[in-house]
Amino acid sequence: MNHKTRLGPIAIFLAVVVMVITTMALLTLATSNADRTMAGRFASITQTRYQLESDGEHFISEAAEAYAGGGAYAPGDSVTVTDGGLSFYEELNGYSITVEISTPDAEGNYELRKWKLSKLWNSKDPTSEIWQGF
Repeated sequence: MNHKTRLGPIAIFLAVVVMVITTMALLTLATSNADRTMAGRFASITQTRYQLESDGEHFISEAAEAYAGGGAYAPGDSVTVTDGGLSFYEELNGYSITVEISTPDAEGNYELRKWKLSKLWNSKDPTSEIWQGF
């Protein structure tokens, strides 16, 4: 008996399987790289926001200690005196925080009037080009 083995269909099938596996591997690599990049950006943004939140809490703590001691809070570079209170403003890496508190009443209590964490608008930011509108 003489059997002929035809490798044509098997070779084509294996070539297709290798191309599919290679394509899936490249897509996995590209996706994992994009995920790593986005995770790094998110970590940077989170650190910036937490730093601003911490600075705002530090301002309130210092003001509360000054008021509790019976003295007045001495404004610095980022603290200004407003009508009936103090205002704290700081910018960091394209984000800003604004905190406003009132002066303490007769019992030593003060009111938190404003706590605003926001992103500064940048026209060159690539995310601003996602949707141009109609």
